[in-house]
This record gives sequence, C-alpha cells and structure tokens, in this order.
Amino acid sequence: MKNTLHRLADLLLDVVFLVEQDGRIAYVNPACTIVFGYQPEEMIGCQMLDFIHPGDLQRTMAEMDLVVAGRLGLGFENRYLRKDGSVAHIHWAARWSDEDQLRIGVAHDISERKMAEQRQACMLALSTAALSAESHEAMFAAFHAILLELMPLRGLAAVLDPGARIVYAAAMPGGGAAPDTSRWFAEPMSTPGMKFGELRFDVERPSLLSSHDRDVLQFAAAQAATVIERLALHADLAYAARYDELTGLPNRRLFQDRMQSAFARSRRDRTSGALLFIDLDDFKRVNDAYGHAIGDQLLQSVAHRIVTCVRECDTVARIGGDEFVALLENVESMEQADAVAAKIHKMIGKPLLLGGVRLQAGASIGIALYPEHGDAPDHLMRYADQAMYACKAAHKANKADQADRAAQQAEPDSETQIEA
Repeated sequence: MKNTLHRLADLLLDVVFLVEQDGRIAYVNPACTIVFGYQPEEMIGCQMLDFIHPGDLQRTMAEMDLVVAGRLGLGFENRYLRKDGSVAHIHWAARWSDEDQLRIGVAHDISERKMAEQRQACMLALSTAALSAESHEAMFAAFHAILLELMPLRGLAAVLDPGARIVYAAAMPGGGAAPDTSRWFAEPMSTPGMKFGELRFDVERPSLLSSHDRDVLQFAAAQAATVIERLALHADLAYAARYDELTGLPNRRLFQDRMQSAFARSRRDRTSGALLFIDLDDFKRVNDAYGHAIGDQLLQSVAHRIVTCVRECDTVARIGGDEFVALLENVESMEQADAVAAKIHKMIGKPLLLGGVRLQAGASIGIALYPEHGDAPDHLMRYADQAMYACKAAHKANKADQADRAAQQAEPDSETQIEA
C-alpha cells in the first residue's frame, strides 16, 4: 500500500513530504525538482528546516509543533530557498499521522502569485515615494529600501547626465561603500525626448533577475526620470520667481525679502545701512538706435559692473527695465554711501563694445539711509527713488547748461561781424 501511495504521489504536481517527528525528510515526490530544484534523493534524509528561508524559520517551527500536536494545518504560507538560491513561496496543507509517526504535508507553489502581489505592491510604493519626493537623494534612498524587499539587490546608484555625475550611491546595509557602479545592471532614466542618466543596480546574481524583476527596475527608472523632470521644473519656476531672467540678479520680490532681513538685522545689531536706486540715463535711446539685443547686453554688462562695486554681503537687484538697486549693510554715513555710488557711477561710465557698437552709459543714483530716511522698505525705496529723480533732473539741467554755454561760445561776436 505504501508503494502504491508513493506511486500516486509521484504523479502530483504539488510537492508531497513525509517528515519524521525530528524533522528529517523521509520521502518527497519528484515534483520537488520542479518547485525547489532538488532531486528527491538530495532532500531525503535532510532536515526540513534546512530548506526554509531564514526569515520564516521561527514561525515555521511553531507551526510544525502545532501539527505534530494534532492540529490540522491548512493555509499556512512560508518561504523556502531553492537550489539556485531563489525564493519559493509555499502554501501548505499538513497533518500528523500517529499510525505512521510521520508528518504528511502537501506543498503548493504560489510563488508566481506572491511575486505578482509583491511586484504590484512594490510599484505602488515606488509611485508613492516618487510623488512625495522632495529631493533626489530622498527619492533614491526610498527606492533602494523598497527594492531591497523584492529582489537580491546589493546596491543602488543614480548617475545623471551630463558628465555621468553620481548623485546617489549606496550599498547593501553593512556592505560598506559602493564599488565601481559602471559594471552594475543599468536602466536609463528617461522621459519622451529627454534622457537624464541611469539608475544602476548591484544585484547579487544578474541571472536571478526575472523578466518581471527587470520590469520593476525599468519602472523605478521611469519614475525617477519623472521626479527629476518635476524637481528641475520646480527649481526653474522657483528661480524665475525670485531672479531676473536677463541679468541673473534678484528681482523685486527677492530684493524686498532681503530688505526685510536687513532691517531685522539692523534693529537687532543697532546698525545702519544704505539703499542706492540706480537708473540708466537715456537707455531708451540705446534701444531705439541699436535694437533691443544691444540694449539687453548693456543691461547685463551694467548689472555685472554694479556687482563688482559692492561687497558679498550687499545685495544688487534689477527691479524693472533699466532700474537697479543696491542694498548696502553696515554703512554708517552718507559719505560712505556716496563713495560706493561714485564707484558705481564711474564703473558704469566706462566705454563698452557691444555687438560692434561702442557705447558709454551713464546713470543717475539716488541714496537713502536707513533707518534715517525710512524704517520700512517701502519708505526707503520711495526716498531713494525721489533722490534718484532729483539726481536725474540735476544731470539734465547740467547738460542743458553745458549746451547753452557751448552755443554761446559758438556764436560770432556782434561787433566782429560789424567790423567784418
């Protein structure tokens, strides 16, 4: 009868085990080769626990004790290690036979279903991590932790173009620094029309990666590319909201933030400062005569020249058109502010060669001291603006006076005319 049962078991696709009370395998049918990769003779005589995944060992031992004690084991799931080192997920039906003094178990391989569930959960976790990522490093660290749960992943690295810059690299916990990532399995991080780099994976044995595993890694790389694109767009928008596109200087919004911070420091440290309002003279004439391209180059050159005239702790901004401002901290007197204004005026007035056109710009500069001329940003800006217009008016009056004197000198003397 025993041989008959064995012959019947040999026909089953599920694995049938007969296990002695001490845990030694007495019989296993040929299906073990399909499920576990071992020939029956390689398992018979061995301890059943030798094939169990270390992570499931304790709860499997507890389940075995319950079955030996007489409880019918139905629906228990655990993991086994196949001969090639991969993981098999098993669903068990087991009972104890007092008559034979054997534990009889039927193992059904549910690896495909479990792996499909894990892949689905992994992809959902990757998507969630991508949506919530606020930085590249946080995203890649989350991806690494998620993928470690699914496959034999030893390390992960992210390499961005241009220049193949490694922006993230981490080995398996306890594995030390990541080795040369150029030999790792790689998936491109790309969106339609744009490649950002590669997501590289250090897998224990690349041959163990199934096509489904590769699909997951490809999905991770695609999600990473989407996040990189989103963060880059966010950074561009944030930059555009605070910096002038043409000159790269802070714009009005950022300058007002800097003024608020400077005022707070001034009140705390009981210091003073100055605001210079700089407006180019006759800038419209440059645009009209030479075109906006030359005008833009002039604005860029002027912005650079103003920056070279102040300290790193000071702030230069373009607040619109041909208007610039410079916030000078720790300036104690009008004489100090005048000296900086004179330096800027001289620097702006140096000739420029732009697009084959020789230009010599001029500027009117209004000065306001804080807190003397205003203890709020708007008040100080208004005072400096008015001072700038007064300076511009003085420049125009001076030019008109110089033109009148030149005209008078050019007129022939009336008596001389008569004599002639």
